[in-house]
Amino acid sequence: MILILILILSGCWDRNEINDYAFWIGTALDITENGKLQKSAQIAVPADFRSIRGGGGKSERANIVLTATGSSIVDLTQQIQDKLPRKVFLGHRRSIFVGEKLARKGLIDVMDQFTRNTDTRLRTDIFVVNNGEGKEVLNINSPFNQFSSIVAVDQDRYCRLGDTALRDVLIDVRRDGVRPAMPMIEISPMNNQEKDKIFNVRSVAIFNKNLQMVGEVSGRESLELFWVKGVLKNQFVTEELEEGSIALYESNLKQIIRTSYVGNKLKAYIKLMGTGRVLENNTDIDLSVSKDRLYVEKKLNEIKAKRVEETINNIQSQFGQDVFGIGEEFHREHPYQWKEIRERWDDIFPTIEVAVDVKLNIQSTGDIRKRIVRKGGKE
Repeated sequence: MILILILILSGCWDRNEINDYAFWIGTALDITENGKLQKSAQIAVPADFRSIRGGGGKSERANIVLTATGSSIVDLTQQIQDKLPRKVFLGHRRSIFVGEKLARKGLIDVMDQFTRNTDTRLRTDIFVVNNGEGKEVLNINSPFNQFSSIVAVDQDRYCRLGDTALRDVLIDVRRDGVRPAMPMIEISPMNNQEKDKIFNVRSVAIFNKNLQMVGEVSGRESLELFWVKGVLKNQFVTEELEEGSIALYESNLKQIIRTSYVGNKLKAYIKLMGTGRVLENNTDIDLSVSKDRLYVEKKLNEIKAKRVEETINNIQSQFGQDVFGIGEEFHREHPYQWKEIRERWDDIFPTIEVAVDVKLNIQSTGDIRKRIVRKGGKE
């Protein structure tokens, strides 16, 4: 009886060892001059992992970049698999880089594969490469990490533009009251030492309903866009007042959007909130005095509110795409009226009136001593 039981015991007949896998860390999607889809993969090289940890003196890259050209994502994946002696594994993919040329052509067909493939990791970060191709980013050899795909994720986290994942884009594409937006990577070395080592994440690509890139915003406008959208959580800023400049660290950033629909006229009311910590005060204002601090708060909030309104108006007039999610809020508050205008939202959004109110409280002035003001207005 014991011998019979041994025969029916299960074993590891279908085992998959880690040595059987090729770990796919990053993906680049581009379009060739003849209109073909091009896919590149950043694959980890296990041998170089050992040399990096053990300090064996090797200077080789810990990854290889493979490229294939074809007509479908699945076909390109198989072409890359044909070049590898191990089975590709997508569970560790960290980033997807889309060339700007492909982004402007449209990503609807590309995204279809991501929604059907069960191996797709929806927390994968996605970027558009400004004036370049995605495979250029995969070939960057950063001094901070051997995998540029991981560097991009970390840099996006600390560059204040938020964390935009593939999941967020897919959700926005399926909603009528918001349009997708993605961070943009720019490869712009300042000197030969930085060549193929440094890139920036400082712009945002704006897409329409068909997932075609229609434009971009950068600098303050990109930060203000994500604040209104509810993605931005903290930022370092320097504000100019009549009395001088004040630098702050703003955190706990939040937003509330309310809408009204009176006489076929749609209005949006946006309230932006947060807390501020003063890092540098180049004015003669003593922020330890309550009334002076409240005066600075009021001036800063007025300046920010006016600037955010200008950013929204610029996006309305230039691109006409609701990347803020005002339509989604209108959908929640006025569901019956929304049914009438949802198909015309891209035409209505540029005409809506937007009012912005900023409530940023300075909770820490950073004073370790009382500010002394001498004659001539200098400390």
